Amino acid sequence: MSSVFEFLLLACFFASYLWKGIYFATGVLMIGSMLVLAISYWQTRKLQALPLAVTVLALVLGGATLLLHDPAYIKWKFSVVEWLFGGVFLVTHFMRSTFIERMLGAKIRLPASIWKRLNLAWAFFFLLLGSVNVYVIYHFDTAEWVKFKVWWSTGAMLLFVLLQALYLSRHMDMEQPS
Repeated sequence: MSSVFEFLLLACFFASYLWKGIYFATGVLMIGSMLVLAISYWQTRKLQALPLAVTVLALVLGGATLLLHDPAYIKWKFSVVEWLFGGVFLVTHFMRSTFIERMLGAKIRLPASIWKRLNLAWAFFFLLLGSVNVYVIYHFDTAEWVKFKVWWSTGAMLLFVLLQALYLSRHMDMEQPS
């Protein structure tokens, strides 16, 4: 459910950018991040680490963007978040249970080697996406960065999920886990 709110926040960021520009959109992102965190807390009754980290980054880097009137800070938020996600996936690769297995293991059954491959794929995807964002920050203007953030990165995520689903369909145990 939180993914729906995150996509809604992205849509609000884009619409507010088109309406009033990057600084207004930054404020919308900051407020929206706090709302997503509040909804996450309301649903789970605890502050989860990743939504909390995303909100803190939005507030700190968004605040720097507004205070210093420099959009580079909010642009960097995307890379830092993607690298954070990639790092979490990468670190759990060396644990008994990977992050992706913890998220999906109750819903699907896969061999341990497939969980490991899937986890590494997610790690490298997030690390690559964060790195591509840095390239876009320094080689394109803000309008092009917003297009990358909204359309290209979202499209890349959807394509990655589709490719992952095709890969998983070959390895899934069709019995429902108990």
